[in-house]
Amino acid sequence: MSDLVPFAAPEGRRRLLRRLTEVAFLACVKNDVERARRIAKGIDVVAPGGREAVMACVLVDLLTNDVEVAMGRLDPLARANDPYGMAFQALVLGVVGRLSERDAVLRRLPRDDLALDGLFAALGGAAKVYKGGSGQ
Repeated sequence: MSDLVPFAAPEGRRRLLRRLTEVAFLACVKNDVERARRIAKGIDVVAPGGREAVMACVLVDLLTNDVEVAMGRLDPLARANDPYGMAFQALVLGVVGRLSERDAVLRRLPRDDLALDGLFAALGGAAKVYKGGSGQ
């Protein structure tokens, strides 16, 4: 436990979790399921049930084509109106072609988080939904 002392400060802990999540993503990009799974489990040890742990597990689920399991993991974040959980849920829904569900999630996202602007740009036509357009 003493190894985690430098990360006890909230900002240090956030940076650690963010970096671990990014490493899990890189393991997924390299199709290294076991390494990604171990990293996700490690994140869950550091921050049990936290957003980063959920997202790392979702990355592994998507890599193994367990879309419904991934959606089940994201659902509590989306129901709690966590903007990043909702954004990730929208991305997953878009990737699997469930566009009307994706658009419904995008409509519920808070409008005051500038960090999410890139997501809407990346989603192309779905960005119209976020801005109040028809989306189609």
